[in-house]
Amino acid sequence: MLKTDIKGQPQSAWEKTDEALLWQQFREGQQEAFQGLVNHFYRDLHFYGGRFTRDSDLLKDCLQDLFLDLWTYRHKIIQTAYIRPYLYKSLRRKIYREISRHSSVIGEEDIPFDDVCSEEVTAEQAIIRTELSDYQTARLNALLAQLSDRQREAIHLKFYAELSNDEIADILVVNKQSVANLLHRGLSRLRESWPSLLSILAGWLLSEL
Repeated sequence: MLKTDIKGQPQSAWEKTDEALLWQQFREGQQEAFQGLVNHFYRDLHFYGGRFTRDSDLLKDCLQDLFLDLWTYRHKIIQTAYIRPYLYKSLRRKIYREISRHSSVIGEEDIPFDDVCSEEVTAEQAIIRTELSDYQTARLNALLAQLSDRQREAIHLKFYAELSNDEIADILVVNKQSVANLLHRGLSRLRESWPSLLSILAGWLLSEL
């Protein structure tokens, strides 16, 4: 049922404002809507999940389990306007459970978040949606690597997933102020290490902090 070819997968035709309708139709049992849900969110969820583990089989299994659970329990799932945070949080928990079975990870806050470059999208493209030179790309990735796992994850959720601070707080199981602190400290550290970064990013990175 799940057709999820990451490589070369076209962008979903669904706009963010239509996600609630897609979710409602999926809950009503429409298989086309369910497949549309998979196509719409799979790539972003795969990218997010890939920051927690480099085990591609584990990640694919978690994604399959996530969507199969959605379909199986669709009649029990409530209608929500916060679909993306719901899916991100669910995937995060599934990955945590799998990782904790094979490692000494104690809590979900201890999961490493490795914002490395991937074949799909590089870190700077995910965060700032702009084109940088090869040198700038390498420099930004090196700076991101110096941030804490939580700071990198908060930045990813803010600027790639485009979630609000409230939504990020729900995923990370912290309060809104903690999210603001993570973003401020992470981005301030980037700015300190690279003073001209904000001018390159047109100044909008800190607009909501």
